[in-house]
Amino acid sequence: MQLKLKNLFVMFLIMLFMVGTITAIMTLVNLSPAQPFINTWVNSFIFALVVLLPVGGVLFIGMNKLINRYCLAWSSLQKNLFQGISMAIIMESIIAVVLTVKNGSYESSAQFSQLFFNSLLFALPVGLTLSLVMTLFIKPKFEGYIAKVPA
Repeated sequence: MQLKLKNLFVMFLIMLFMVGTITAIMTLVNLSPAQPFINTWVNSFIFALVVLLPVGGVLFIGMNKLINRYCLAWSSLQKNLFQGISMAIIMESIIAVVLTVKNGSYESSAQFSQLFFNSLLFALPVGLTLSLVMTLFIKPKFEGYIAKVPA
């Protein structure tokens, strides 16, 4: 039981780092010069942590089940790569829309689109890197630890 709690705590810290980094990049890209970064980022971070992190967890689990069910011929590496890239694109798109609506100061749909794509494109390389590290290195180790822990 104690090892499971430790593993969950480690996963939570990793997710905090991922959410904090991505929201910081997207917040910085969407800010006008008059907006304070720290206050805006903290609000974005808390929102992403409370609302979007659980959504991401559910999507991750659901996508993992779908990939394992329908991609039987794929190797574990192919499945993990597909899941990592898909999760990064889906979650970053959701975060970019939410943070652009929440923090952006836009006056038209063209300006909204520009802010959205800027925040997505600036954060996507970081999100892809973090997601691939998560699915290629951390997820397999975590699953190995969970399998060894007695219920």
